[in-house]
Amino acid sequence: MRLLELNLLPAEFRKAKADLSWVVDRRIVWPTILLVVAVMGSFFAYLHIRDTIASLNEQLASVKSEIEREKPLLEKIKVLDEKLSVIGQKNKALKSIQVSKKRWVILFENISSVLPPNTWLSNLSDEGANNLTMVGKTYDFSEVAEYMVSLERQVSFTTVSLVSINNELSGTDKAFAFTLKCSINPDLGMEEQAK
Repeated sequence: MRLLELNLLPAEFRKAKADLSWVVDRRIVWPTILLVVAVMGSFFAYLHIRDTIASLNEQLASVKSEIEREKPLLEKIKVLDEKLSVIGQKNKALKSIQVSKKRWVILFENISSVLPPNTWLSNLSDEGANNLTMVGKTYDFSEVAEYMVSLERQVSFTTVSLVSINNELSGTDKAFAFTLKCSINPDLGMEEQAK
């Protein structure tokens, strides 16, 4: 049984009933739900981004404080690097001195090992990096040629040439004064450095 309602009041005194049928209309409900979901999603995304930014800012502040705390160590490392560089330069200089020393030791061993018995040297002078002048005397003229050939066979020299030879008195004995010009092997002493 259905009840019927009648309003017998004149139209000017009647209260109009609100028509709420639009609230349940699909054309209104679904867009409203989508709008609410979009707003809520945007709000939660905003909250997530804000929290992420805050977390990253905290991490950045932590890293900056760590860097500030480690700055003295960085300064110490720079000082140690500078000291290491100086030590490296000194070590290099010492190695070059050692190579140079070996070069001269080999050179003088080669000069003295083939010196004939009646010959002696009175002066050695270097003429630049790879040239050496020798001044000596001998009682036997042929020993000068023998000495030159022997020197050229040594590892220390590339060429040996006679500059001059003169007669000279050594006390009461007749002697020969000679001058030799020798080209020193530029690689002399480098083999030891490679080892």
